[in-house]
Amino acid sequence: MTDAEESSANRITGGRFDKVVMAGSVHGDINVGRSGDSPADLADPLIASVRLRPGGTLADLVLDTDPPRVAVPGGTVHIVTVEARTTRAVVLQSARVVVVSRTPPRPACLLVRVGGLLEPRPFTTDFDAPSPRLVAQGPDFPYTVSATDVEQFEIEPVTTTHEVAWRLEVDWTCAGRQGTTVIDNHGEPFHAYPVPVLHSGRSHSVLSSGCDLFHERGCPASLLEASGAPASLWDQEQPPPYPVLPPLAEAPASVDLDPDLKESWPEYRRLAVAIRMSAAGPGFRSHEPPEHRALLIRVLRYLFVSGQAHPGAALGRLVHAEWTEALGEDHPDTLAAANRLAGCLIGTTDHAAARDLLAGLLPRATRVLGEDDPLTLTVANNLCVAYLGLNEYERARDQTEDVLARSRRVLGPDALGTLRTTGNLVQIHLRLGDRASALAVLEDLVPRCRRALGEDHPQTVSAAAVLARVLAQED
Repeated sequence: MTDAEESSANRITGGRFDKVVMAGSVHGDINVGRSGDSPADLADPLIASVRLRPGGTLADLVLDTDPPRVAVPGGTVHIVTVEARTTRAVVLQSARVVVVSRTPPRPACLLVRVGGLLEPRPFTTDFDAPSPRLVAQGPDFPYTVSATDVEQFEIEPVTTTHEVAWRLEVDWTCAGRQGTTVIDNHGEPFHAYPVPVLHSGRSHSVLSSGCDLFHERGCPASLLEASGAPASLWDQEQPPPYPVLPPLAEAPASVDLDPDLKESWPEYRRLAVAIRMSAAGPGFRSHEPPEHRALLIRVLRYLFVSGQAHPGAALGRLVHAEWTEALGEDHPDTLAAANRLAGCLIGTTDHAAARDLLAGLLPRATRVLGEDDPLTLTVANNLCVAYLGLNEYERARDQTEDVLARSRRVLGPDALGTLRTTGNLVQIHLRLGDRASALAVLEDLVPRCRRALGEDHPQTVSAAAVLARVLAQED
């Protein structure tokens, strides 16, 4: 064999081959075609890919799980592209959605972005129906696809009551064979969250974080962003794996820790998620046993101090209404629930509603508990905070000074309630432009907080920060 002959030699050893072309030397063009299809191609003739497009309005959805996770709002358009891996035509006979699971909706944050209205989709499916089916908005099955002629389906899953995990199945016929191709999210089911459960009329429901065009402090999206993970489905190339509903048994049955301390918040968060899910269901009952009432009052405090005032207000309304009916409006726990509700209303900046609630609550607490009871003093202090939020500064100052004098006499100058009231008086002095009075109060308040509560207590940290700010302004 000459050098020229060696350079054009072809050898194949071992293995199994479908179509093989062997040539010695080639001069000019060569065209190679396929005369058939492999058994594997005919056994599974479809290639499907899925991408998502916002439905109706572009929105970000983050579930309040541990850790928080990005999810897919119901109504998001799933664009399914189907092509054939074979040269033969594949007839798509029918398609159906298969519900893998329906689960109660979890608390979530929904942030609506501006713009993004879409044209009607060719297919919708109503997951609220007992047996969901695809409803064509145009031409219906069957269709035909090939390697050069593809089909694209836009499926809009709709759900209003439950989180739904689902897959799509497509029945096909090709070369005398029949089969079914399952289309899902890389082996996991697709997911649809029932956005309507986040709203009750024009208000946020107990499942909503209160976010709208901006994220609320303490919402799951802000926690997700703090971890460095993207909080938007639309900032990722592919949809994330859809989360599985964790059993409610994983939530702590009770938390005895102080809800004001941040180290207790992870346990309170898991508990609050379970309670909010329960409150969103029918027949919510929370007034028995008494230990459960005490726990709920602490949960409402946690929701307020952690920046989740909107879900706190929604839960507080439900709890207060139920306890008023079951226990009576003058029951001490009903009074305590009303006070927590008012605090959450202040947190949502609905100061007028908080003022009205507290103004009616204060005389009842005074009559039932006495004017020097700690809860009565707290209600009176919160009413002063509501006046402050309504810019009624002089009225707030006069009443806060009265509450502070009573707190010092009954609770003591170093009691937490007294120190909180003192901190409120500082804010009132600052709003009135009286920095000298504010500084005089602060210089007594900060060392008292450090001595009574410790350097790291939120009340100490807050008072020290205000003192530093006032001193810096004096310079």
